[in-house]
Amino acid sequence: MASASSLPCEEQLLCSICLEAFSEPVSTPCGHNYCKTCITGYWASSDLTQCPLCNKRFRKRPQLQVNTGFRDMIEHFNNMRVRGEDDIRAKPEEVPCDICLGPKLKAQKTCLVCLASFCQPHLEPHQRVSTLKKHQLIDPVPNLEDRVCKKHDKMFELFCRVDQMCVCFMCLQDDHATHEAVPLEHAFRERKAWLDNMTSEIKMMENTKSRIVKEIKYSIEQSKKASETEIAEIAEVFTALVVSLQKSQAELIELIQEKQKAALKQAEDHVTQLEQELRRRRSEMEQLLQTEDHLRLLLSWPSLCSPAHTEDPLSHSTPPFTLDPSDVSQQRYVGMVKKAVAQMEKTLSKEMEMLIHEVRLSDDCEAAQQPDAAENLMTDELIEIQEVWSLPQDKLMMIQQCDAVDVTLDADTANSRLTVSEDGKQLRFREGRLFFPDFFRRRFVNQPFVLGKDGFSSGRFYYEVRVSGSEGWLLGVAKESIDKETLFFPTHEEEGWTFSGIHDTYFSNTSNCAPLYLRQRPQTVGVLVDYEKGEVSFYDVDARTLIYSHTGCTFIETTPALKAFFYSVAGTSLSSRPKLYPIFGIYGDDLSNNILVITPVAHAT
Repeated sequence: MASASSLPCEEQLLCSICLEAFSEPVSTPCGHNYCKTCITGYWASSDLTQCPLCNKRFRKRPQLQVNTGFRDMIEHFNNMRVRGEDDIRAKPEEVPCDICLGPKLKAQKTCLVCLASFCQPHLEPHQRVSTLKKHQLIDPVPNLEDRVCKKHDKMFELFCRVDQMCVCFMCLQDDHATHEAVPLEHAFRERKAWLDNMTSEIKMMENTKSRIVKEIKYSIEQSKKASETEIAEIAEVFTALVVSLQKSQAELIELIQEKQKAALKQAEDHVTQLEQELRRRRSEMEQLLQTEDHLRLLLSWPSLCSPAHTEDPLSHSTPPFTLDPSDVSQQRYVGMVKKAVAQMEKTLSKEMEMLIHEVRLSDDCEAAQQPDAAENLMTDELIEIQEVWSLPQDKLMMIQQCDAVDVTLDADTANSRLTVSEDGKQLRFREGRLFFPDFFRRRFVNQPFVLGKDGFSSGRFYYEVRVSGSEGWLLGVAKESIDKETLFFPTHEEEGWTFSGIHDTYFSNTSNCAPLYLRQRPQTVGVLVDYEKGEVSFYDVDARTLIYSHTGCTFIETTPALKAFFYSVAGTSLSSRPKLYPIFGIYGDDLSNNILVITPVAHAT
């Protein structure tokens, strides 16, 4: 083997024009070597015939002949260089030659017949000897023992389809005698074809998944943009709602301030009138005191001694005036606002809980695929919210929203023939009758009546009662001083203001009104009491119509002077605003089936 020092310099074997190894090298008369094609092309592209290296000019183009000796030397050098590259020691991860005794060279081929790997020098017989040329050579492989049948010490040449394993020819005579076997090359082609098909399918799946991933990413981006848009629109809706509430608040405050200014002006005008009246009276009396005219004094004496002068001079000269800011502001306006805001908050909270629940249960993918449905749903929700927040459509709706109270029956006041449910919302006749000593005066003795637990001495209050389950019934309000031993219905002048019905004929039981005959029997009756105005009204809730109103009711009592004197001496305050209690009654022929039910006030929209 030639050493590296015996080889010529590689640059000496390169053409100076193409800088590649010489191909058909030729020599010019000046002694320089070029590829025949390179020097011919150089002279064809130039007007001068000269050497590219020494620039020596020639009179005519020389006849060039291939330098055979130089060509053979180049071929010998290339063979030596290839052989030198092949004679490289095997690295740990490479297959070594099985024949080398000294340092193991890198194997170039593996013979499946000899069951050995050979380097380039030891592979030379397989390339030269005709019998060895028939051996099957493959690229170097390690672990040749894995390719040999351990039982028969023969190369694996067949593949058993039954056991799915490689076998030798000897295996077909014992363990695999009845099995189907094919050559390894045939099985190799089948498996490779199967792998090719699987690879193609996997590539198709990857392409499909890649497309799906792109679509999902695009959908996510679109969904993100849509969510941002929806969030901005929702913020605008709530901002508009807040602005609307602030506007309503400003309008309400302005209206109350105007009413307060009007009341203040009325009070100031009244005070001015009183002061003028006092000044006039005082002036008249001072003039009479200073006069010396006996006749004038005697003639004026009867007017001075009249009741208008001996009593409070202001009580008859000017119309009565009362101004109770606490009643007007707190009881009327604040109560109405609190009830309206509480109702709106309850309604909005319920709607938002339903909306949040629907959003949690909604399918985002389905929503993304059906934007129109989501838009319609949002539109429906907005319309529903607008309907909830719309202004009342009738007077009864306003009453239901602003004046509804929770009424509960007081079982201690019920007649012994009546029974009250545990929740205090139902009244019916009991089987048998209870008897109590006379000192239990809280119960109605002779009439099947019962009072509500809570009384009211100001403002407005409204409640509803289902009367469809009673043959005969009585509803209304009564003063706390009502006579519980009465044999008759409460009279509005002294004890209460009621409305009652029997079968299909309904009548107001006031002494000044004739019976009322209605077209249809009400199923639920609403009772509205306005303490300040002195009105008690009854409504047919289902028909949303007014049945009857007691007006001009005298809720505020006039306290006798003697009674007021004794209370003042005792240091006890005496209120002139007695409490009004809801009153209920049932009667009829079939008492066992009669029932009254206090129902929650339905806020119709």
